[in-house]
Amino acid sequence: MRALAVSLLLCLQTATGAGSEVVVINDGEPGVIIVVPDQFAKASQLPASRLTHESVSVALAAVELADYLGKAGGKRPSLFAESAPEAQQGNRIFVGLCQATIPVVTDPLLPEELLVLTRGSDLHLVGGDLAPGERPCHGTLYAVYDFLEKEVGVRWLFPGEHGEVVPQHRRLLLSDLNRRYQPPVAKRKVRNVAVSREETFRPLLEKWGIPLADWKTAHGPATTGPWFVRQRLGARIELDGGHAYDGWYETYGKTHPEWFALQPDGTRHQKVPRERLCKSNPALWDEIARVLVAEFKANPKKLTASLAPNDGGANKFCLCDACRSLDPPEAPKLSNDSQLVDPATGRPFPEYPSLSDRVFTFFNEVAKRVRTEMPDRDLVCYAYSVYRSVPVRVKSLEPNLIVGYVGLKRDEIEAWARIAPRLYIRPNDLGPAIDLGLPRNHAAWFAESVRHCVDHRAVGFDFDNCHGNWSAHGLDYYVLCKALWDPDIDVEATIDDYCRAAYGPAAAVMREYHDLLAKVSEAVRSDPQLVARSPHATRLRLHYNKDVLATLERLLAKAKAIQGDDPGIGARIAMADGAVEHARLVTSLLEVAHEKETPVFAERLDAVEANLRGKLLTPELASLHSHRYLRMALSHAEREVE
Repeated sequence: MRALAVSLLLCLQTATGAGSEVVVINDGEPGVIIVVPDQFAKASQLPASRLTHESVSVALAAVELADYLGKAGGKRPSLFAESAPEAQQGNRIFVGLCQATIPVVTDPLLPEELLVLTRGSDLHLVGGDLAPGERPCHGTLYAVYDFLEKEVGVRWLFPGEHGEVVPQHRRLLLSDLNRRYQPPVAKRKVRNVAVSREETFRPLLEKWGIPLADWKTAHGPATTGPWFVRQRLGARIELDGGHAYDGWYETYGKTHPEWFALQPDGTRHQKVPRERLCKSNPALWDEIARVLVAEFKANPKKLTASLAPNDGGANKFCLCDACRSLDPPEAPKLSNDSQLVDPATGRPFPEYPSLSDRVFTFFNEVAKRVRTEMPDRDLVCYAYSVYRSVPVRVKSLEPNLIVGYVGLKRDEIEAWARIAPRLYIRPNDLGPAIDLGLPRNHAAWFAESVRHCVDHRAVGFDFDNCHGNWSAHGLDYYVLCKALWDPDIDVEATIDDYCRAAYGPAAAVMREYHDLLAKVSEAVRSDPQLVARSPHATRLRLHYNKDVLATLERLLAKAKAIQGDDPGIGARIAMADGAVEHARLVTSLLEVAHEKETPVFAERLDAVEANLRGKLLTPELASLHSHRYLRMALSHAEREVE
């Protein structure tokens, strides 16, 4: 199906626009004006930073187009309402569904579909801006970003001063463009969590003498958010998959205590929030379905709802006989899981079957009841925690279930695709839990994972833990976003393009740098002892060894020698240099991780912390998050046998 879409796209790209010719920039002067539908004319006079509400994304598209054409050509073009006298003639770029655009859109635009089209001396940039349920989406904005990347050559590498690359044009002439595209992935999310865990980080910020407000300003949504928008992350489907049962114990605990999980102490008392349910109870299935149907009927625009259990908290999973009867002995085994406590011993079961059959029986039963009354609505559930593996007795899932799989394990995704109608992939793999913020290159692996998931029924993605470690992990973030937009991207060409844009004359050398990091990252990813919160973080020294670090430094020195005079290129190479310095400091600390009471450990920890503190208000190392994972790793570290 995707191959057919690509073929159609290529045909459209080669179609002619009846001799179209649009002079966008001419001798450093604007050759066009930008025209918007009348209802967006007022908003289009605001700066992009003010246009954050999704209802004015057409205005944002026009402003972004004007701003970047101004950067590319030296002078910003003017914006007018379509009915303004100035908009009646000359070379024009119509942004959004203007009256002049309607006749040239031969087929209705699908949600998030973009159209880049020349007709005569006009360019039309328009897209599908309304999704099912009357939800705004951003096809027109994506058309502008697509045009700025492909025709103008703009690249957004990372947030901040040196993160964008805008080629200079004395003259920019367009002819015969006719490009339509709808991203195959209906939800593309990468969580921008550079600013998070404020209470956790407040003491460290105070210790380092940096105001909380300064940190939030440096990394908050106003600073970093535009990068995520420009990568065309967004959605045309609603996937509501959060904790679904907060407040249920307060509502039903007295009248229906039997609906809640039997605890190891023999009661069904729940500590709130995050209560757990007795998932084998048919009356509970009926009530959940009734509540969901009522919600759908009360809000006809609501297309999905969550079935996901509350995650975490102090309560344990239900141990009643009915629930335990749904846990097949032949299911994959869980070992010493703290959420599964044997009431006979008061300790976790040494071994207990996965709860997937129990949990997905519950999901199926509720979904079946909802579908009877609301066949056009969907329910989002999760394959996670002690129910992440595929059930062994539940052989198929109801057609109105969308399964949110937490992870990127390809064999498990393939197995889920055999029983689930649709998948929603919710990984935690972007963070520094394993590599501790050291420089890496998982870019191709992320892109290949996205393609694999799309080939196995994935309709959406939600990647967590993008902490903003742009010097060490930025290539991963960039290529992942490109793959979410187009799962069939040529990864090698994308990385080459990134290197050309970021490093100019040093592109070939920096490609060698990233290629070496790819080999190191593959080794780290393949090391079975390197997992989050394991006692083996010191094994990073085996992969980021002295020879590897010396080679990275040699390549960076070579890149610096040929980088030229562009300050942006120099800054980006310096960022890479800082990431390698961070690796040297961290691996030096890991060398003495088992000697925590010694002066040498304290000295090396101080050096790491001083480096992180110095980078805290930059987009380089996600200092607070990298520090948190490093301290967690040190708390678990033990001497490695070498």
